[in-house]
Amino acid sequence: MAGGKFCRARWLLPLLFVLYIFLSLPEQDPPEQRVDQDFAGSLNFSSSILELDGVPIVEAGSLAAVLPATSTSLLTLRNTLSPFLHTPSCISKVLVVCPESLLSQARVAVRQAVRSAPESDHNPDVSLYPWNGNPVPGVFHAATQASTKWLLLLDESGLGSLSERTREMLLCPVTVNLPTGPRGVVGSPGNWSCAHPSPETLPASYLLPPFVIPSSLVQEIYEDWPGFGQAVSQSRMDRLGGVVRGLGDPDSNWCNIPPYRAFIQPDITTLSAPFPADPFLTSGGLFVFLLPNIDDLRVVLQLVCRLQESGHSLKVLLYSESRTVLGIPETYNSRCHFQYDAMRETGRDIYPMVYDWLDRTEHEPDVIFTLDEPATRPVQSERAVVIRIPRDDLPYVQWMGSLSLTEWMDWHVPQLEISIITQDRPQSLERLLSSLTRARYFGDSVTLRMNMEQSSDFETVRIVGTYQWTHGSVFTHRRVVHGGLLPAVVESWYPHSNHSYGLLLEDDVEVSPLFYAWIKMSILRYRYGEASSETARLFGISLYQQKNTELHPEGRKAFDPRKLFAQNHIMDHSTPYLSQIPCSWGAVYFPEHWREFHAYLADRLSEKTMEIDRIVVPNVRSNNWTKSWKKYFIEMVYLRGYVMLYPNYEGFVSLSTNHLEVGSHVKERSKEKEEMFRLPLMELSSSVQLLDLPGARLPEWDALPVLNLTGFLINLDKS
Repeated sequence: MAGGKFCRARWLLPLLFVLYIFLSLPEQDPPEQRVDQDFAGSLNFSSSILELDGVPIVEAGSLAAVLPATSTSLLTLRNTLSPFLHTPSCISKVLVVCPESLLSQARVAVRQAVRSAPESDHNPDVSLYPWNGNPVPGVFHAATQASTKWLLLLDESGLGSLSERTREMLLCPVTVNLPTGPRGVVGSPGNWSCAHPSPETLPASYLLPPFVIPSSLVQEIYEDWPGFGQAVSQSRMDRLGGVVRGLGDPDSNWCNIPPYRAFIQPDITTLSAPFPADPFLTSGGLFVFLLPNIDDLRVVLQLVCRLQESGHSLKVLLYSESRTVLGIPETYNSRCHFQYDAMRETGRDIYPMVYDWLDRTEHEPDVIFTLDEPATRPVQSERAVVIRIPRDDLPYVQWMGSLSLTEWMDWHVPQLEISIITQDRPQSLERLLSSLTRARYFGDSVTLRMNMEQSSDFETVRIVGTYQWTHGSVFTHRRVVHGGLLPAVVESWYPHSNHSYGLLLEDDVEVSPLFYAWIKMSILRYRYGEASSETARLFGISLYQQKNTELHPEGRKAFDPRKLFAQNHIMDHSTPYLSQIPCSWGAVYFPEHWREFHAYLADRLSEKTMEIDRIVVPNVRSNNWTKSWKKYFIEMVYLRGYVMLYPNYEGFVSLSTNHLEVGSHVKERSKEKEEMFRLPLMELSSSVQLLDLPGARLPEWDALPVLNLTGFLINLDKS
């Protein structure tokens, strides 16, 4: 027995020693957990607080910024890009994610931002990334194409409202294998709260832009920021979705800003009443917006918010929103708050549900704004004005926010007729027709009249006969006896009612894509607005912006209305103005005044009341224009105290321009003369916009300066 016990002890003692050594070794974690512990050690976890001090920053040139641009943020895109171009950073490229419909406008803003940046060998490349739809997945999609090790993901505000130190932290961030930024959210779905910016580094469930990530974390295209944070946290043992750090940011209440609050509130798919719930709590009207989805609402957000700021109430229905959407969208300013309803039906026959929704509206709407699409074409109203906007025009409706309710209610009353006068300049005619084709008409029907002289050449006749006009009726006229320019213009149009307006265009004119918006906005303001009873002396609206005055007896003189207004202490130099000079290079004439001109001209040419060579207006150059219709219109204006509205945009940006083609009144076409008359057109992507006006709207009638025939300010009684 003793020998057996000894034998067992001989093998048991080594076994116990091996067990002692094994149990004495440091505990080994699984490989994936060890990686997290190594990372945690580099950040120095301490009571759930992370420290980033001492962690190296990313290498220069290894960081790309991804910035979404929307229809509302385009207005400030140039300034948003400024920190990336003016501040030394580790960024090598900036990708601007932009809907295709806004690419041309975004391209202009990017070009302006790059040109204004100081020259440097380290300026990042800025490029556009087309993406239609929700900008968040667009940001992630662009991020996969960035080919850099690190990414700075942004929303449309860029680095706005952040402290200088926080900006520096993001432009050259530390190498942390987690999303890192100043705005984080903690908690769980339904119980989210903000992690306020702090110099100390805090754990977060997910981050909201701006934040930095290693590009390896973008494994797929995420629909929203919480979804990305969840994907990050599920890949980690510590379940962190990001770390929050801010350096001196003053706004600790950032999560109450609507764009951020929308990502923190519980998911709401259907909400009933806008703010305020009762439209009669405001002095304005009730506007109903019927739009397919949240992306369309974002496009018109500036218009919607402008209406709310003006005291109107809003109800919004998204009738084909198939995604889960939040009840309060991001807005272009912090004062705009409204709710909307959303239907998830995507079938073709959705009108019955739209009708039921309208029928449940507690108060009758004043205006129904919708897209010109099959789903809402059956929408009619005995009381409300229904405005149907083509989808392509939707990004350019901001100017409509300047209209009063009275002007909205008369939307369909004025009818524009475009009258083209042409003879034998086919290339000029094609240029004019091309500019009319690319213009925006916002769903209105516009009649087109093309008037050819008897001597029109074959190519001109062919162009007129083959031109396709999709915005209304087309009428063509050709003289059988040569009449000359005076009858060609005067007889090209005659009003059929007091709501008929004639736009007269000779073929050497070219128009801006926004010319119709300027006309519509002006006619509604001064012919149908609250002051319409005071504007009887207004005979028309010029598209052309005067750059010189031509009626001085000694000849043309350079003219700049902004300088004139500054010299005469007029407060806002950007105001449009009234002038007694009738414009012949793109202008609308009003029906009463054009009929009156016909009667005046017939009497004048008959010589019943005075000889044809009688001087009516003293000391003006037009007295020598024996074959010009303008000579006689100037006489009528002078005798009766009439005025025309002129635009006054920065840099002489105009709604029409004249190409000074050789013709009845132009015998030679020098470069000097061309520069004197040709103006830059207001393009859809121009930095100068239609609402670059005092208070972003057309001034009151009594506030418009008045100029006489030679360009001097006068005190004309406008009542």
